[in-house]
Amino acid sequence: MRFEIIGNYAQTELGHGSNVRGLQTTAEYDKKTQEFVINCPTLRSIKWWPGALGKVSTHATIYAQLIIDGKQHGVQVFIIQLRDENHKPLPGVELGIVGKKIGDNANDTGYCIFKNVRIPREYMLCAHNKVAPDGSFT
Repeated sequence: MRFEIIGNYAQTELGHGSNVRGLQTTAEYDKKTQEFVINCPTLRSIKWWPGALGKVSTHATIYAQLIIDGKQHGVQVFIIQLRDENHKPLPGVELGIVGKKIGDNANDTGYCIFKNVRIPREYMLCAHNKVAPDGSFT
């Protein structure tokens, strides 16, 4: 209600649109720190088209391929902070505007690239799937 957190839904990628199974953003679990390391390893994996991403959002729910010990466990959903208290992108987070569109230029349609962004294990949204501190996946 106080606009301290402005959220965003960042699923689509430049090379995959809404093909969830084809997403290439990765969330690799680091057992030592109990964190996920978020990366956009390819040009096609850049989060692309989310509204309010380029200038406004402070946080996002992102879809990424979960990797534990080199094994993929499918697409999972994570909460990630994008900007600090001064509204500047956090380290490893590159944000920008997609550019002019045929319509709806009032909407802040943006892109995001993640480079080794670490988030706590608890930031995985896990109604049905969980990663334990030791890296076991259920």
